[in-house]
Amino acid sequence: MAQGAASEVPAAGELLGREFATAIVVFHEAVGRLLGLSAVERKCLDVLRRLGPVAAGTIGEHTGLTTGAVTGLMDRLEKAGYVQRARDPHDRRKVVVQLLPNERMDALLAAALGPFTDDMTKMTTRYSDAERRAIADWVSRTTEVLVANTQRIMNLDQP
Repeated sequence: MAQGAASEVPAAGELLGREFATAIVVFHEAVGRLLGLSAVERKCLDVLRRLGPVAAGTIGEHTGLTTGAVTGLMDRLEKAGYVQRARDPHDRRKVVVQLLPNERMDALLAAALGPFTDDMTKMTTRYSDAERRAIADWVSRTTEVLVANTQRIMNLDQP
């Protein structure tokens, strides 16, 4: 290999991260497409599924999206019949976004994610408890980096 070519080859960690990120994005785009949604819209539904009814700002905190971006997402998801805005039962001055029951969505997600979950469960049995803790730490720290950089990039678009 030529001397200059070596510096152009990405480090193993960078390449691994890039391939991993690409696989995740493409996977979630395919799952979203099943529901007639983008990957981001589908993952916002996932955030709502995990957290329950929350303020739009909380969705922004968990995704790194700006308030304006979240508002646009919630408008589209509400129009599509996936979510509704409602008064916070604990503070009537606040509005929360809540996931609406949707049998079609549940069936499609079960068909798409059930086998994936099974495969991931089988794959993780290859690792020791210590290795799984290290992997969980890497995923947690990577998630924090991704959310922080999403916020940073979204703010580049601000005047």
